[in-house]
This record gives sequence, C-alpha cells and structure tokens, in this order.
Amino acid sequence: MIMDILIALAFAVGGGILYTIIGIIPGTDETATMAPLTLVVVLAGAPDGAVLAWMIGIIVAMQISHTIPTAMAALPGSTMAVPMVAGCSIAKRLGIPHVAMRKMATGSVIGTVVGIGVGIIAALILSPLGPFIATYSGQIFTICAIIIAYMSSAKWAAVIALIPFSILIQALQRISLETTGKTVFICIFMGITIGPMIYELFTVLVPEKRAQQAREQVSECWLAPESSRKKLPLIPNPFKQVTKKQLGVVTGLSALSTVTFTMSPVGMTVVTGEIAGGRCKELYDRISTRLVVQDGASNATYLGALLIPLIGLGGMPIGPLASGVASPLFNCEPRYTLEANIASYLTLPDYIIFAIIGLIGGAIFAYPVAMHKARSWTALMFKSISHEALIGAFCGLIVMLAFYEAGFIGIMIAITIGLFGGFLHSYFGIHTGVQFMAYYASSWIVTSLMALGAILI
Repeated sequence: MIMDILIALAFAVGGGILYTIIGIIPGTDETATMAPLTLVVVLAGAPDGAVLAWMIGIIVAMQISHTIPTAMAALPGSTMAVPMVAGCSIAKRLGIPHVAMRKMATGSVIGTVVGIGVGIIAALILSPLGPFIATYSGQIFTICAIIIAYMSSAKWAAVIALIPFSILIQALQRISLETTGKTVFICIFMGITIGPMIYELFTVLVPEKRAQQAREQVSECWLAPESSRKKLPLIPNPFKQVTKKQLGVVTGLSALSTVTFTMSPVGMTVVTGEIAGGRCKELYDRISTRLVVQDGASNATYLGALLIPLIGLGGMPIGPLASGVASPLFNCEPRYTLEANIASYLTLPDYIIFAIIGLIGGAIFAYPVAMHKARSWTALMFKSISHEALIGAFCGLIVMLAFYEAGFIGIMIAITIGLFGGFLHSYFGIHTGVQFMAYYASSWIVTSLMALGAILI
C-alpha cells in the first residue's frame, strides 16, 4: 500500500506541474489537453490509485493555473475560465487583477475540498440507484444527452442534431467492425476532442475563410503591473484570502454544484456566479465574490462529476465530464470497459486516500505559483510557448492513439468525427459535451430508430 501511495503521489505531483504550465497558456481546452495524456497513463498500465490521483491532480492544477492568464490578461486560460473573463476585465480596469487572481485561486482550492467531500457523500447516497441505472443506461444516457443539448446555446437544434450525429457514430462503428473486426472507442473519443481544432485547420484550406483569418500585425497583450508588495508565505492560507461571507457563499454554492454532475460544468459556473454576484451591491465586493464562487464551483462540479459516477453509479459515465475529460477512467479498452473499469478495482478508502493525494499533488505547485508568480509566468508563457505548437503536439498524440487502436482506418474515423463535430461546435454552438453524451446514447438512439422504422414500414 505504501508503494501505491508513493506512485500515486508521483503521478499527482508530476501531472500537477505539467498542467500548471499548460493552464497558464491561454485558450487551452480541458478535454483536448487532459484526455489524451490520461489515455496514455491508463494504457501504460499505471496503478488504478495512481490513475485516480493523476486525474484529480491535473484537474486541480489546471483549474488553479488557468486563473493566471484570465486575471492578468483577461484571456481565458481554459474553456472553464471563459465565464470569468468579464469579471476579470472589470477587475483589471479597477487595478486589482492580482486580487482577482488570488481570489480565484483560493476559490479553486476551497471548491476542490468541498467537491471531494460532498462528492463522496452524495455518491454514497446515490449508490442504491446503481443497478437501476445499469439496467436502463441507454435511456438514461439519451435523457442526459437531451438535457445537456438543450442547455447549450443551440437549444432545440442541438437536441435534433443528436440523431444525425448518433447515426454517423454508429455507421463509423460498423465500418470499423467490417474492416478491423472490432468497434472503436479511442478514435471516436479523440475525434470529438479535437473537433474544434480540426474545423479551424480545415477552414484554412478554404481561400475565403483563410483571407478572413489573415492578420497583418502580431497580436499584442498588455499585462497589469505588480501592484502589491505585501509579502505572502510560500503557501498562503486559502481561508485568509477571502472574507467570512465569501467563504460561506463559495462553500455553499460549491456543495450545490457538486451534486449537479449531469449538468454542464461551464453552465454551473455561470449560474453560481450570477447567484453570488446578485447578492452583493458594491462593485468590488460583487466582482471578487463572483470570481471566488465561479472558480470554486467549476472545481466542485468537475470533482462531483468524476466521483459520483465512479463511487455511486458503479462506473457508469453519466454526465459531460465522465463521458468526456475523464472518460479514460470509465472506458479505455483493452484495460477498462463499461462493465469493468476503475470503479471495479477501488474501494471507498481508496477513493478517499487517492483523492486527497490528488488534491495535494495538484495544488502543491499550482497554488504557490498562482499566488506568487502570476505576472512573470504569464509573460513567460506569452513570449516562449507557441499555442500552435501545443495544438500540433496534441494532434500528433491523438493520431498516434487512433492508429494504435485501429490503424489507418482509425485515423480516418477520428478525422471524420472531428470535422463533423467541429462544424457542429464552431458553427452551431453544439459543444463537445453534447457530442460526448451523444456517443454513449448513440447505440440506443439508432436501435430505437431502426425499430420505429420497421414498425412504420
């Protein structure tokens, strides 16, 4: 057990350091950056406890470090930081970007603690529903897909798009079965993951689109100066960075968002921020409280959406996070399947131990960096790290994983899904969370459509 803990700590700390750096790079996407490397960790044979600690560690690190470019430059450090850009822009105009960043990083740590605790308790309460959910998983996946689709900006268009997208997925599964003798998961999962990137790359090949995207000048970004000379300890006490009122609000709303594991994490970040900000009259108090709550709720929603399906629902990937970013823990053949995944090998004490290790490993590097090095590290990332190079590296990794699963046909499946899904995401606003849920619901949807067609004929 000691060796398992040490290995898990190494994975959590290593993942925390890596994703602290990735989170500082503006514009990164959680699914596109977290999922591929998590697939590699799982397929490489890392112990189950280490896999869980890695997953929680990288979630914590990225959710803390994405506050740095968001607060300092009003550029979202990740997709989850997009709802915080407006508040950070106001904070910059008020001359308090450093305060906003510290509030957000602190809220992230508090939300993590709340998310782990409430997530485990909620999972235990929901655990009797596990057999029922397993029996009606197809219908439940479809209902969740419809709810998440309707919550997207596309509304009914997203709901209707579930049908053609499901048909495409099942058609590609049939092609894979005929050519390779097996269905695929990684190819489709990775195709959805890189969909927006594939779409953007494809538009460059269209002369009109390429002309629209051409820029004559290099983009400029101005960073606020360091305006606080107050010395902080190496690891500042999170509870001293917020007021008692803010602590109570972020704790309560983080607990609420933890149990909404079937909802969109971005949506819950927006909703909880509006609830918190609406209770404050003074501008500074409203902005700082909203940012604390938003980062805390985003972390709590992520962790609840990971732990509740694993512990309480027997490893069924219900919800956008379980079916997206964390999907390798639920379904990653040949190691994990929907019938026997990481939930089959960990006990409740394991979840508690390795979740705490993930929390410590993810925060031990990211939190001090966010509190002490926000401006200097943001400037370093802007000057030294090419966003295009990062995208290229992850695209190359995805091609390798698709080839590993199904050879050349696997790469073609990933590109096909990516182009169609990227079009839905970028043009219609049908985000990848909807598409991931459609993947899990596609079998039941297509089977039901075929049965209905047989009746009508």
